[in-house]
Amino acid sequence: MAKKSLAMDIIIAGAGKVGYKLAQTLSIKHNVTIIDRNSEALQRLQESIDVLPILGDIENPATYKHLDGRYDIFIAVTDNDEANILSTLIADDEIDVTKKIIRLRNPYFAKSSIAKKLGSDAAVFPFSLTAASVGSLLDFPKANNVKEFIFTSFKLISVRVNEPLYKSIQEIEAKALKVVGIERKKHFFIPDAQERLEDGDLVYLFGDERQIRQVCAKINKSDPKEIKRAAIFGADLLGLEIAKIFLQKGIVLKIIETDPVKCRKASEVLQDRATIINSKYIEHEIYEEENIRFADMVVATSSDDEVNIIECLQAGEYGVKKRVAINNDLAFYDLMHKLQIVAIRGPKTSAYYAILEKLASSNIVSEKHYCGGRGAVFMRKIFDDSTLIHKTIKPLCLEDVALFYIRDNQIYEFDKKVQLQPEDIIVVFLKSYQEERVKKWIFNL
Repeated sequence: MAKKSLAMDIIIAGAGKVGYKLAQTLSIKHNVTIIDRNSEALQRLQESIDVLPILGDIENPATYKHLDGRYDIFIAVTDNDEANILSTLIADDEIDVTKKIIRLRNPYFAKSSIAKKLGSDAAVFPFSLTAASVGSLLDFPKANNVKEFIFTSFKLISVRVNEPLYKSIQEIEAKALKVVGIERKKHFFIPDAQERLEDGDLVYLFGDERQIRQVCAKINKSDPKEIKRAAIFGADLLGLEIAKIFLQKGIVLKIIETDPVKCRKASEVLQDRATIINSKYIEHEIYEEENIRFADMVVATSSDDEVNIIECLQAGEYGVKKRVAINNDLAFYDLMHKLQIVAIRGPKTSAYYAILEKLASSNIVSEKHYCGGRGAVFMRKIFDDSTLIHKTIKPLCLEDVALFYIRDNQIYEFDKKVQLQPEDIIVVFLKSYQEERVKKWIFNL
């Protein structure tokens, strides 16, 4: 495999869905080696992606004997926690690797120190990430998605436009609030201040959460003002993690599950704090007999997106205003939005984006993706010891890119030269095709 200029050498343990997507993305610029004991999976991967496949058991030290030299990153992303833990330990002994990233399914590990004990530089807990994304909607009931950042208390919140009192972006924006994206009929763009709002738009608001709440109330009439009652379809690991968050928030909760064994387990795990209903999802009577139709929110947690869409459509027929579907396959993302279903990244997609964001971030720069990966945001904080303090910076001039800087809890347009001050935060919103250019600019300031 030919070396790429300025490329990193990356090993991915696991050629499943997450491993494949990571290899597909990272191999564009880096040298990727992928290990798996499934020869067919490696063959499919090698036919479409420029990677070096190694057939072997990631839990067997002998597998790593084929790897010589120094590697920049080792990423363990199989569906098995034990395999990921063991491979990370073995990699530490058998190869020279600078950074290790591990994916762990069991939410218990998110609250433990296991990642630190493993010597891992970063750990990703996909079920906890997805559950937290659903849980954030309880605090922002009119939102489609809520993203938080490490350098600022400002949030990025998307909301569906429905009978808006505000008609243009100029009416929305304030000193601590900017519109940084609109998704309209499958098309995502970064608008200018003259853009008019249309019913059905998904608007991305960045800034102070209090101001965002006020705007949400003005541009969305369809979603509930608060969530008091909710129903979760599915009592697998993800459904239970979401349920725990809901119960902590005091939500009156009902869980619908087809498997009686899972129902019993849910009752034990949740200590009978939720109503567990053993029923087939397709039974319309459940909305009447169990009063699911009075729920403020319904969450469909299946690993099958079609099942989740059908359940949300059925909930809509019975008048449930907030319908949330776990989006496991990005191919269904547009359809969910077209049907005005809130699409929340599933665990595997959450793992994929979380790992990419960790790879692209540092202690001074952070990256996040939004709008199904069509948009990205970079932030760079000017710390007290930064060499950029009092340095005058020119703005980056690119299409489909919006530059701002945050100072004293206000957001300013970065459209001319700026002399940077301590605690300033440079913020760049962009369409994803500009990601590499923006990344190079912000890291090289």
